[in-house]
Amino acid sequence: MTKKTLIILVIILGLILTVGYISTPKLMAVKIAAYEQEGNQENAVILKERLIRFFPGSEEARWEVYSLIDRLLEKEERVMIGPDFTSGGGAEEDILVPAEKVIVYLLKVTKAQKEAMWKYNMYEKLGEVYHSQGSFSAAEENYLIAAKGFEAVDGNFRAAETNIRLVNLYLETGEQEKALSLIEESSKKYADLYIDEFLSKKGDLFFQQGDYQKAEECYRKALEEAKKDWDEFQAHRSDQEESINATLDQQPVYRHSKSQMELIRNLKTKGDEAKGSVKGEILKGNIPMSNVLVYLINEKKYDGRMNHLEGIQESSAFKTDMKGEFKFDNVAPGRYFLVLGLLPEDLNGLGRFNGLKAFTVEEDQTKELRYVFQPKAKILEPTGQNTFNAGESLKIAWEEVPGAKSYNLHITLKLENGYASQVYRQNLRGNSYIFNPQGMALREMNFVTWGNEYVLGPSAILGSFYPGAEIFFVVEALDHEDRTISDSEGYVLEPCGNYPSIQVGETNPLSIGDKLVLEKKYSGAIEAYLKGLEEKPNDPHILLSLARLYNYGWTEETADLGKAVNYYEELLKVNRDRFIVQAAAGANNQAGNYETALKLYEEIENEMSKSIFWFHQMGELYFMTGNTEKAIEYYQRYLNKEKEFIDLGPVIAYLYQDDVPGALKLLKENSYSERVRYNSERETEKPADINQLINNLERYHNGVHSALNKEDFKKYLWEIMSINGSNRFEKVQAFQAKIKSWGEKDVLVFVLEELAKDRL
Repeated sequence: MTKKTLIILVIILGLILTVGYISTPKLMAVKIAAYEQEGNQENAVILKERLIRFFPGSEEARWEVYSLIDRLLEKEERVMIGPDFTSGGGAEEDILVPAEKVIVYLLKVTKAQKEAMWKYNMYEKLGEVYHSQGSFSAAEENYLIAAKGFEAVDGNFRAAETNIRLVNLYLETGEQEKALSLIEESSKKYADLYIDEFLSKKGDLFFQQGDYQKAEECYRKALEEAKKDWDEFQAHRSDQEESINATLDQQPVYRHSKSQMELIRNLKTKGDEAKGSVKGEILKGNIPMSNVLVYLINEKKYDGRMNHLEGIQESSAFKTDMKGEFKFDNVAPGRYFLVLGLLPEDLNGLGRFNGLKAFTVEEDQTKELRYVFQPKAKILEPTGQNTFNAGESLKIAWEEVPGAKSYNLHITLKLENGYASQVYRQNLRGNSYIFNPQGMALREMNFVTWGNEYVLGPSAILGSFYPGAEIFFVVEALDHEDRTISDSEGYVLEPCGNYPSIQVGETNPLSIGDKLVLEKKYSGAIEAYLKGLEEKPNDPHILLSLARLYNYGWTEETADLGKAVNYYEELLKVNRDRFIVQAAAGANNQAGNYETALKLYEEIENEMSKSIFWFHQMGELYFMTGNTEKAIEYYQRYLNKEKEFIDLGPVIAYLYQDDVPGALKLLKENSYSERVRYNSERETEKPADINQLINNLERYHNGVHSALNKEDFKKYLWEIMSINGSNRFEKVQAFQAKIKSWGEKDVLVFVLEELAKDRL
């Protein structure tokens, strides 16, 4: 081989290698896209990582590392935990590359970039990732590099965006001087870019400092600038162009500034009353939890919408520091609750607890709070899924939870469109339970749920243990005050988590009616059950099925409480299992047969009294049966434990006995949920105004005359307690209109109006 030939071969080989090096990232990117389209996330992620490692300077590596970052930041959507709700934390099918690994890849790609703009884009992304992970000093360092770099290469637009991120960081970490300095500097440098955003951030800063006048001025200017930008955008947008975020009110800066101004106006209406504060800590066992977003929510403004928290929070969300601590100053007296936003990975392995109850902030007082997450309770047996047939037994065992006095065993039924859960056994001692339902107990727990096309599920009639049902077990650990310490489920569903379950196999022989219920043919089921009853008039399964069908009404036409009560009455003659007595009591209560309901509940008092809410139920029933002294006794037992009204029934009971001081004492010593109520059109309605109620009761007690005599007043109190069932809003409105005939400014009319609002 000649030297010339060798040189040619080397050149050809070099060209082949060069072409291969250039084309390989493109080929890898095509294969990644194919894997993702197939749903093969595992192979897609492996190939992404190889592409980034071996070809960090390629355009494809840039986009793939961006995709890893975006997925990481999207998955950082927090699990939001409130007093009685949790959102997020569902089972994750995506494969998420850990943040530490993403940072390593991002640094590698950043260093390999030849184009300045791309390099600083990467630095900004590094800042975002560090920021999301709570590494604030690293986030600041990378944001600063990116901002200075963008400015150097004449990327003012990107420099302004990065400075906004920096301002957010400073506001989160409480570095107000840095935030103000950067806002002032950026407002001058980039006067034509994001001026509305910088003004809004300045408003946030003054709001943090409690200088509401300056904050309001900044927000007002931000609104003006946002409107100018919007009007200019609309003027240059073609009619054919697709409308995105089509109203001014939907623009983030405008919406935020407007909601903050509304919040300031609400604070001003409080006058010069002394403010309180809220502070606390969040722990994982004994370890502080940093990077938890804490939202302080005014209970009166909360309308049940999770996406509405920004508009009703009392001040900007606080992110816990390295000690797990948070604090809100200048809080107007009133009722509040906290919502915690945690990263799913910070909740992995932790159980649920029930400490997030509403609380009251008082003048010149600091409300101190402490929330502790504990490890999930661990179920030892069974593991995986088991088949369960009638007559068999299944042992459920779990590790003891430190500090637990007792345990609740929950069962969760898998539905065609979700899941439903209930407590199956309460206050179990020890760390095991033999699961062995048979006979009528197979139908003990029923879930009144609706499936697809709004059809009643079979479990409503046949109970949870019907053939083919899939049931999961969850153990909940309780402390000495019956508060949840932890459970075996937790807030984040793990794909490989140990959720022991059973697939229900054979049960007792199914009747024709039962089979029709499984097929959701309820008209045919009723006919079959009635025919079966002719042959077996005392068959408990048939009687229970008919009672439930008429009680729950699989359609509006078949709902018949009278028939349900009658079938329960016949059933009780042949079987008085606790769950049947309880169901019969509930049906009689719904039907207004209060005496019968009361006697049935009294029969199972030993079991029912394990639930504190039962005492409230009994208080209402004793009131409706004319025994107000007994009603007050049971209401008081409930309030001694819970310290919060479910409704104002206890106050009505005291007033019915003409004990105004007793009613006032209750109102002042116990809290009342100020969450908005809903009318029949699902529009929000205000709850009772407790301050107005106290004020007018005190006026009456101090001698202010009312046109209502005591007997009229008692008659109306009784009417209020009788407002139940559907169409409550219309009933309340009709009642309020009726009592105005006594005089719209009458002191007791005011009292009755507020008490009636509580029945919504």
